[in-house]
Amino acid sequence: MKNNEIHLIAYYHQKPKDPSRTKEPGYMTNVDNIAYDESINITRGIKTRDQLQASVILNLNKETVVKNSFNSGADFASLLAHYQEGYPKYINPLLAELYPEVKDNGNVSTEEKTET
Repeated sequence: MKNNEIHLIAYYHQKPKDPSRTKEPGYMTNVDNIAYDESINITRGIKTRDQLQASVILNLNKETVVKNSFNSGADFASLLAHYQEGYPKYINPLLAELYPEVKDNGNVSTEEKTET
């Protein structure tokens, strides 16, 4: 049976803040010299490649964190809020479809859902 659950998959890529200084010994070992590029995908189901390469995977149907190797202290609600703030054009319509009972779909989190 095919997995049709909706997942938010986030990838993070490291890059130097100042590429001209990477020749200095130890430059990339200092976390202050590293910047991250973030990209997300919204998919139905998870591929093996996603499980291996992605830094964060959220199951939006079950409201669970499948994988979180980027910010291990974050829970589902805080991760979803982060992506919703950064990508409202993509996340808000999806949340409106998943949680039609929530009136204000501009800022949905698990605490705001109403019990039926």
